[in-house]
Amino acid sequence: MKTIKLISAGLILFFTMIFMVQCSDDPAPAPVEPAPLVKISGKVTFTNEAGTAANAAGAIVYLAKGATATTNFDQTTIANANGDYEFVNLDTGSYYLNATFYTANKNVTGRLDGLNFTTEAGAVVAAAADVTQNLTLVSVGQSGSTLEVLGANYAWDPNALAADGVTPAPKFVNTGTWTYDATHSPIAFEFSYRANEADFIGAFPQLSKFNVNFDPANLSTSTIDVEVDVASINTRAPGGRDNTTTVAINPSFNPASLFTKLGCIMGTFGITADGGGTPTEAAPLLITEDPDRYAQFTSTSIAKFGDGYVAKGNLVFHGFTVPIDLWFKAVPAWLDASNNRKYSGFEGKFLMDAKNDFGITSTSVNDAIIRIQISIVLYKQL
Repeated sequence: MKTIKLISAGLILFFTMIFMVQCSDDPAPAPVEPAPLVKISGKVTFTNEAGTAANAAGAIVYLAKGATATTNFDQTTIANANGDYEFVNLDTGSYYLNATFYTANKNVTGRLDGLNFTTEAGAVVAAAADVTQNLTLVSVGQSGSTLEVLGANYAWDPNALAADGVTPAPKFVNTGTWTYDATHSPIAFEFSYRANEADFIGAFPQLSKFNVNFDPANLSTSTIDVEVDVASINTRAPGGRDNTTTVAINPSFNPASLFTKLGCIMGTFGITADGGGTPTEAAPLLITEDPDRYAQFTSTSIAKFGDGYVAKGNLVFHGFTVPIDLWFKAVPAWLDASNNRKYSGFEGKFLMDAKNDFGITSTSVNDAIIRIQISIVLYKQL
């Protein structure tokens, strides 16, 4: 009986399988091939201060899905030393690309270290296969309604008079629309001590001339003419590296200043007292005859550069005249209600090769490139 039941069950299973095979007219579905993945790559370039195309090494490239401009991106990558970038393993479709390039390749600090470039409008790429999309960065200059025309004229007036209009009182005077705030506008410098060790830092607290006329809407007529009083150098070593004047508190550095001691840095710059003598407490001396006491920059052109500006011009220092590029940004004007003043100014920087360009042979400097940081405060009374 068990045998008959097993045979019956087997026959039922056999005929069920035949019936299922005969009733299934649809063939098995073919496997779906995945869509090919694509790559978008290219080069990021910008126009440098020399006016030539350069690789934007370290530029950040942004990518978003879709064919419209956006600020919400799905991926980012960084251009290599040759300015090359790539996004890989992308689905086919449309993508929006944009890029920025900060010349210092580091985070923005409290002072100006670099300027930022952008592709501005970006680029839309239709990627059905691997595609090359180069990105050209542009200089847009600064934006914002708080940028103002800045005109400041500050210089030593040997014929100035006291308040009585009779007594001679030579002094620095401001004749521009904006007042140059000498107390809060040091010109700082730094370089690697002996070209190898920790940074050597100092400043020139006194300008002997500051004549600037800056119009962000009319750069072709904008000019910079600035002169630094090198004798005012401050490396926080009075009586050693730095000079000492007859004024013990808040030393005055002007053409009429009397010096009781010249610091060792004056020898580095080749600056001597009038008559070649050695100043002393009992017999302080002037430094008026030595032209090396002053360093002057005069612009020849000002143009947009990244999100700021570049002033091309000549730096006269230590008997040499060398063309330099001064990067800068204007400080947006702001109101200080406590004294009813409007403030503005500039932040800038440039590099100088003291040894090879200006003949400074000090072993303390060696082949170091000196970084000059500029911070200018201007104000006008309302």
